[in-house]
Amino acid sequence: MSSRHRIDPDNPPEEVVRQAVEILREGGLVVSPTETRYGILARADRRDVLERLYAVKGRDVNKPTSLLVEQPREVGMLGRVNRAAGLLIGAFLPGPLTLVLPSVKQWFPPAVVDGKVGVRCSPMPLVSALARSVDVSLTATSANLAGAGDFDNVDEIEKAFGNKIDLYIDIGPLTGPTSTVVDCSSEEPVILREGAIERSRIEAAWR
Repeated sequence: MSSRHRIDPDNPPEEVVRQAVEILREGGLVVSPTETRYGILARADRRDVLERLYAVKGRDVNKPTSLLVEQPREVGMLGRVNRAAGLLIGAFLPGPLTLVLPSVKQWFPPAVVDGKVGVRCSPMPLVSALARSVDVSLTATSANLAGAGDFDNVDEIEKAFGNKIDLYIDIGPLTGPTSTVVDCSSEEPVILREGAIERSRIEAAWR
């Protein structure tokens, strides 16, 4: 049976954080707000957990998910950081930016696909607390069904997933843009998706 809590994301109750951490450590799934939209958090170091997550979403495991780190300096623990990536990290992280990098982990899809990993670092205190306390990389996949649009609130998400999710953390509607995605796996960066950070700001930062 899943549970649900409405919280202040800037001052998350300790008991909610503890519950989420316990669920994530045990391989469960948690719907959590981020600085952009709601995501489904799960530990990224276990194949069975990722397969369960993608089965819930109806998504092909060969389609990548981004992973969360607590601090910008931890990006290099998951992917190789070149000059452009370093400049973007300095300019925009923590923030609504996903960097695609050559993976330094020999992990399995969807955590690592074609030798690449997507990395995010959220400025939201709740997400930072979870990443720090679980002490393994977490997924940051969107809380939606494969092929469907983003849900704006937890009522819609819970209706779609029900008890397949172990915990829902609710802060009210989230309707802003998604993260900007930049592929820095080669020396010439490529903007794969323009989102919360405009193309002009991204291009100015790496030049």
